[in-house]
Amino acid sequence: MEREEILVHDTTLEHALDVARANQKEAKRLLDEARAAHASGDVSAERVSQLESLLAVADEDLKRVAREQ
Repeated sequence: MEREEILVHDTTLEHALDVARANQKEAKRLLDEARAAHASGDVSAERVSQLESLLAVADEDLKRVAREQ
């Protein structure tokens, strides 16, 4: 299990950026695992598509938060 570091942020936007980055990283990890599982027949194409949509939302959120910095 990964150890989560507790960070002190000067602003709410810094916190939001860290959260958005973590969400994007997790969405990418889930999608990569699902793609590998789909290749072996363990995950449906529908699930991969859902996770692709999740990653797209996480990417958009990260871009939005970065612009607000």
